[in-house]
Amino acid sequence: MTFYPEMFLSKWHLITLALIAIAWIALIVGGYDRRVVLRSGFGAIIGLYIITTIPIAVITYQEKSIDTAMREQSDRHYEYKMQQLDGPVREIDRLTVATGSFRDDDLYEIRIYAGNYNDSYRFHGSLTVRTYDEQGQILDERMFDDLYIEPGEVKKIDSYYTSSQFETYRYQFTPDQDS
Repeated sequence: MTFYPEMFLSKWHLITLALIAIAWIALIVGGYDRRVVLRSGFGAIIGLYIITTIPIAVITYQEKSIDTAMREQSDRHYEYKMQQLDGPVREIDRLTVATGSFRDDDLYEIRIYAGNYNDSYRFHGSLTVRTYDEQGQILDERMFDDLYIEPGEVKKIDSYYTSSQFETYRYQFTPDQDS
């Protein structure tokens, strides 16, 4: 299991701080003895931190794992693409897309990542991504205009929900005429 600092200290832990403040205020307003307020207040800090951190850690770990998997898929796709080209490579050939389908209850979250494996070429243009079912029928088509991808960058382009997962996908980068 990979350690992500966001699992144990994130903006979502502000919920914990609010709950701790409420607990301390309730103890003080309740007129409890100072010793009881301190002991129970510190117990509330520990208990509330643990209670809120468990779901935050699970969600953060899942998000980071999916992000890592998509970036690795982009890397593998680029390596495969370079092996297939086996010759002179244009700048546009060093761009890749990784698309994944992740089950979320009754729906599937579709995530689209794009990578630019050039050393100096900055892509500016559009990207069209089509997903297909097992029979080769188009399930969805997304177009992203005015897209910038810096050299060496792999980034999340989009995510959306759908009722079915896809079998395969195809994509096309179209550079801006001014690029």
